[in-house]
Amino acid sequence: MKKSLLFFVLISLAFMLAACSGEKSSKKTSGTSEKKEAGVVEINFGGGFATEEPIWLFEADPSLAPNQGKTYKINLSQFRANADRLNAYQADQINAGSLGQGAAILSASQGIKMKVVAVLSKDTPNVGFNSAFMTLKDSEINDIKDLKGKTIGLSDFKSPTDMWVRNALRTAGLDPDKDVKYAITPIPAMTEAVKSEKIDVGMFPQPFGAAAEASGEFKTIFNSKTGVPFDEDFLVMFMHPDFIKENKQAVKDFLADYASIVKYYHGNGKEARQKIIDKTKKVQADPEIYVNMTDNNRSAYINMEGWEKVQELMLKDKWIEKEIDLKDLIDTSLLPAK
Repeated sequence: MKKSLLFFVLISLAFMLAACSGEKSSKKTSGTSEKKEAGVVEINFGGGFATEEPIWLFEADPSLAPNQGKTYKINLSQFRANADRLNAYQADQINAGSLGQGAAILSASQGIKMKVVAVLSKDTPNVGFNSAFMTLKDSEINDIKDLKGKTIGLSDFKSPTDMWVRNALRTAGLDPDKDVKYAITPIPAMTEAVKSEKIDVGMFPQPFGAAAEASGEFKTIFNSKTGVPFDEDFLVMFMHPDFIKENKQAVKDFLADYASIVKYYHGNGKEARQKIIDKTKKVQADPEIYVNMTDNNRSAYINMEGWEKVQELMLKDKWIEKEIDLKDLIDTSLLPAK
């Protein structure tokens, strides 16, 4: 009942990618009427604090985005979680942003107008990094079945983390609604929450997973693909449909630059992460660990089959009452051809 009430409040104010305290844009803009200076459209982008390297590269190396400053300008704000970001979106403070795949479906089911236009990060079985659910190395927990009666840290309810946990528990015959407890824990706080035993298991995306492994203090019990063994577009980019309509060429130019940056990042991860360390203040992790980590699979392009499977899981858990039209939510026409 508590989870249902929390979900209702969050989605009403506006609804999982993670993660720590941040700075919000106080600038109010309109979703349908953007300030233009000499023909340059301002894209006010609400992001998070992890797994958004291709967006951070717009700042770290502007030369990777040749259209930036010509037809568009990106203003990046960072938010603690999906709810904060969507509050800003509904208040017209941002016209674009990052959002978990399931959160996008939830938002659409609640009537929030948006278009998913690209992918920020994928979660693909055995390709790149899969988010790890870890406990202390000397813990009595050695298998998923040992989680009965334990407390698991989630970044948010009705988020990718929640979906991964629920379905992993089912693989061991546990009931996710009865056999474990949950504690909402910001991603950067997971490490200390596990070490202080406020939670028994936490989720560690990159770079937190690499840092935890390097410390030698943690062990992995399961990962994001244990119960959801298919390719997910787990963190996506959304935009206001009216903003797209009124600024279509600028949006296409932005997404052309974005697709090129993702391709560069996929092939030059270490070099790209070093640029982010050198030129921005986005990363809190140890620079050496961050630069050398194994990252998630990256592609700007949407996998519709994965969206259908995620929606099926959401229907199974009654996170949504009925199917939404995914083709109405997703616009694949704005990215350049592969």
